[in-house]
Parts: sequence; structure tokens; C-alpha cells
Amino acid sequence: MSSYFTKQPSEQQIGEKIKGFSSWLEIDLDAIEHNIEQVRKRTGVEIIPCVKSNAYGHGIVPIVAYYMDLGIKKVLVAKLSEAMQLRESGLDIGVVSIDPIFSDIDYKVVVENKITQTIYQRESAKRLNEAAKKAGKKTSIWVKIDTGLGRVGIRWNEAVDFIEEISVFENLRLDGVFSTLSEADELDKIQVQRILDVEKECNKRGIDVGTKSIASSNAVFHKPYTYLDATRPGLMLTGFHPEDADLNQGIELKQSLCWKARIEHVKNVEKGEALTYSRRFVASKPMKVGTVHIGYYDGFPRGLTMKGKIRVGTKIKDVLGTVSVNHFLVDLTDTDYDVGDIIEAISREGENSALNVANLAGIMTYSLGNGLHILTPRVYRQGGKLVALSNPRLVE
Repeated sequence: MSSYFTKQPSEQQIGEKIKGFSSWLEIDLDAIEHNIEQVRKRTGVEIIPCVKSNAYGHGIVPIVAYYMDLGIKKVLVAKLSEAMQLRESGLDIGVVSIDPIFSDIDYKVVVENKITQTIYQRESAKRLNEAAKKAGKKTSIWVKIDTGLGRVGIRWNEAVDFIEEISVFENLRLDGVFSTLSEADELDKIQVQRILDVEKECNKRGIDVGTKSIASSNAVFHKPYTYLDATRPGLMLTGFHPEDADLNQGIELKQSLCWKARIEHVKNVEKGEALTYSRRFVASKPMKVGTVHIGYYDGFPRGLTMKGKIRVGTKIKDVLGTVSVNHFLVDLTDTDYDVGDIIEAISREGENSALNVANLAGIMTYSLGNGLHILTPRVYRQGGKLVALSNPRLVE
């Protein structure tokens, strides 16, 4: 394994620390490896994982460190701060940043830390070139092309002239061009053709555009014609299916994340007793009720109020009443569970898998992953063994 993992606390230390956690996310790295291999088998091209939003809640540094162990050469981030988090953690991997930069300080940071900057404006290309020239370096760029989504990027019919214009900057090195699909079938096909046309015309002008990429997770599942030189899957590599339509598409993903928590409090309530805000839940019979120290602050969706499902041992039990900022209640009737016992707020499979939880809450799995709070500890297993904590400083 990489030096990141060899520098982690021992399995015993991690296990001792877990004993004090009220809740934690447990990520199975073997599932991540399985998912990477599924995408490789499907596409046959380079994978550039998108690891924005803390690797969709799974912990950007450990996940990228493991991607490196699996032979991944570069990743894509949405924020310059994410790129710097990787660099400050000692991870020497290619990083493509789509974060727009505005200050001279940040242009300098990009150059000094060997971050590949996304470019689609002449002024930003000029400023980045100047920063690289001052540093005596040549810096990598990718050009973002708007092929039809209409969000950001140099428009496809202006892209060739733009690329030719910035090719005169001696301290910039064009390593790739990319775009984002609209996820509308007919337009997607046009978008792919547009990026191919840009490459063809650039070649006529003696310009090598480098890597071409347009496919993210949705296209990996559904649109083989979009694979080009590299795909940029993100959420699917964690084993979260973005939506129901992605099931049964010939890619068998394994969900890597399980959200575990300890029961904080247990009480017996009588028939007719009201619980939680606005007396939202009223017991229809005598019940045993547990309190769990997880709420929507932590990323447990408020939309699970009165309808969430929790794994308690081998049983699936109901969330009772309102999901509040820091707590939810769970039905423990007909169980022997008590204070300190462990339940699963999100399981790797079954009724409370990530996709089922998101559907029940009326949100996307993207929102579920993105909402997992950064302060919730994350622990990582490989081959059944505990191999990492999201922050080794959690171990004294």
C-alpha cells in the first residue's frame, strides 16, 4: 500500500478509538477496487475519478491515496482547496482543478503545486502563463469546451481559435480538452461530435489537444460512444448508484459506505405518548424507543422524518417522528438493543442502502453523499482489517 496507509495508526489503535465514537462512516476499500475494475472493464480507457465534495462524503485524502494504489494517475477536483488538501497530505498525483481562480496568489499556488488548471478565458490563460513564467516553470492546463450544456467553457465554435491563440503562451502546456454532457440523448451525440471536430481542426493547425474527455458516471452506465480517451466517474466509484435507471446496466457496483452509530438513550413509552417536535409521532401501543445522536446536521436527511428505515441487528426498524438537527428516534420494540449498541443508519445493501435511503428522502444519492458531514469520523477497511482513519489526529 502507499505511504499514506503505512503511516496510519495501527488496527488496534483505530479499533480503540472507534469504541468512543457516537457515529462513524465505515468505508470498504475492497468495494472501491471492485468498482474501479468494473468501470475499466466496461470502458477500456483511462479513468480520471472526480473526487469533489470530499470524494462525495467518503473522505478525499484516503480515497485518492487508494486510487493511487490502484494505478490511477490523475483525479479531478471542484475546488482549489481540495487540490491543496491532496498536496498537503503528500499525495503526488495529477490533479485537474475546475475551480475558477481570480487572485495572483492562487495563480502562483496552482503553478507551484503542479495543479492542472481548467482554462476557457483568454485573460485567465494570460495570467496563468505570467505566473508560470515568473516561477520559471511550464504549467499544465485543460481547456473546458461548452459543447451544448451552456454552463461554462469556451463555446465549441470558438474553441479552435481560442486554443490556437493560447498555444503561443510558452509557459502553458495543453494536456487535455473536456466537456460536460447535457444527459439528453440526441444532444449528447452532437456534443461528442463537436469535441471530436475541435480535435480534428486543431490537428490540422498542428496542435495536439491531448486527452479528450466528456463522460461522467451517467455516460459510463448508458453511453459507450462518449468514452473517448478518458472517463470521469465520481459517485459510482464509491458504489452509490446515482439513480434507479443505473441499476441492471451490466455494471455491478458494490456500495463501499456503511454509516454506523451507537444508541444514545433507551426508554419505554406508553400508548398515546407523543414524541419529537410538534408531537409528530404518537405511540399506538407500548413501545421501546431508542435515541441516536445523528441528525440532519450530520447529513441524515430530514426527509426521513416519519419514514426512515434503520438496520437494528437483522431487523429493519422505523424512524419515529422528526429527524432533528442532532437526533432521530428509532423503534427498538421486540429487540434487546440498549445504550451503546450499534445500529446502521445506512447499510451497504437492503432497505436502507444509500439508493433506497435517498429515494425515501426524496433526494439524489449525490445529495446524500455530499451532505455527509466532514466532522463525522471515517474509518477504512481492506481485507476486513482496519487500515486508516480519515484524520489520524483522532488517535492520541
